[in-house]
Amino acid sequence: MTSYERLTKVMNTVVDLGAAASVLGWDQETFMPDGAVEARAEQLATLSGLQHHHMVNDEAQAAVEAVRVDLASLPERKRRVAEMFIRDHERDLKLPESFVLDMARTASLAQDAWKRAKAKSDFTVFQPLLEKIVDLKRQESSILGGGEHPYDAMLDTYEPGLTTAQLTPVFDRLQKGTKEILDQITPAQSAVDDLVLYRSYPKDRQLSVAKTIISHLGFSGTTGRVDLSEHPFCTHFAHTDVRLTTRIRETDLRSCLFGLIHEAGHGMYEQGVSAELARTPSAQGASMGIHESQSLFWENVVARSEEFWSWAFPILRDAFPDQLKDQSVQSFYRAINKMQPSLNRVESDELTYNLHIILRFELERDLMAGTISVAEIPEIWNQKMHDLLGVMPSNDAEGCLQDVHWSFGGIGYFPSYALGKLYAAMEWNVMQQEIPDVRDRIANGDFTPVLSWLRLKIHDYGRTETPNEIIQRIAGRPLTETDFLSYVSTKAHHVYGL
Repeated sequence: MTSYERLTKVMNTVVDLGAAASVLGWDQETFMPDGAVEARAEQLATLSGLQHHHMVNDEAQAAVEAVRVDLASLPERKRRVAEMFIRDHERDLKLPESFVLDMARTASLAQDAWKRAKAKSDFTVFQPLLEKIVDLKRQESSILGGGEHPYDAMLDTYEPGLTTAQLTPVFDRLQKGTKEILDQITPAQSAVDDLVLYRSYPKDRQLSVAKTIISHLGFSGTTGRVDLSEHPFCTHFAHTDVRLTTRIRETDLRSCLFGLIHEAGHGMYEQGVSAELARTPSAQGASMGIHESQSLFWENVVARSEEFWSWAFPILRDAFPDQLKDQSVQSFYRAINKMQPSLNRVESDELTYNLHIILRFELERDLMAGTISVAEIPEIWNQKMHDLLGVMPSNDAEGCLQDVHWSFGGIGYFPSYALGKLYAAMEWNVMQQEIPDVRDRIANGDFTPVLSWLRLKIHDYGRTETPNEIIQRIAGRPLTETDFLSYVSTKAHHVYGL
């Protein structure tokens, strides 16, 4: 048995245990009865403990040491798979098993507490468990070390190599550019009417048309499925088993339609990872930022374009003839691209969305640094909403309880959404150069060139390259906010007739 084959056996076990835990997590958000929360927390803790054990036990350490000797002689892709596992192995070696169990158990309980808190619009229901999660994450940062800021370890979990010092100026420039564009279009707000989106749309037809559209985009129903949950998400147990969820609001057409297109972008990424990487930690997206670039590419760059709706509007109008009888492609395109500050991140527009992310980034950074407390979150959240977006939540459900991420311990996750927009704009610029008729192809409902390009440039690689390596290979330069600001400014001026 070669050293890589020996390592593969370890990787297969670790990934299979992770997939089993993901099945239970998916079930908890979709079909699990409410009374099963405590039992599920213990089950997830057990699986997390087993996964951690197999990442760091003697067999894993021996396999890692053996493959280190052979790294230089391995084929490129196998070498990168091994290097990614070694990175994870070294990280997990630092974390005590008791910590891993405590984190998994707490996160499972916290997700249920978050649901109850949101239903009651009462942050105090969630506060005790969030305080424990933040404390655990501070411990994790201290254990892992290696960063100038306590938040660095959290960022590195989701966007390997990125630091707080690198991200802060990018977000500062993004915030400044966003506000400049918003100032330009604010006087023209009355020119765009989006009331059509809030008419009554039967839920069953919403889900049916959304499923039809993502199938046309390229999401495979043979290796994927769609269900409902409180908060939309995508998860996968293999590239042949990808699960999407969405939520439906009868008087908000955006929620199900764009939510499912967004999650399908994630799903198509997972379905496109090379089969050669199956049952290794590299059989997934390179980072959450790169992952979000795929979901946001489809949701925004493609599905909020005028070309897309020249194809898709007849499909939507057939499903909702009465609701859309007074609409044209152009009026509907403008409605879905209205850019105006709002309370909810998930349903905000392309322009102001990043301000929601910057708010969360600043809160997470300060929580990890210990300069603010969990108890202060509602008040600080509301103040930042006022300062950044000019709106004020009327209750906790509209404000600091609107997202699920902190409940599962996802501190450091939120910046990925804004990074995804920046990456997607860079990818789009290159795609237009390499596929000159791509806009015409989209207008004709031919999405094969788009998906094929993403498969070739990103999906196939899985997690064998870092985010910086991927964007450098595609665009020939590192991450920048300039492509996105140019893209969204052009769209804003088009939508508002400026």
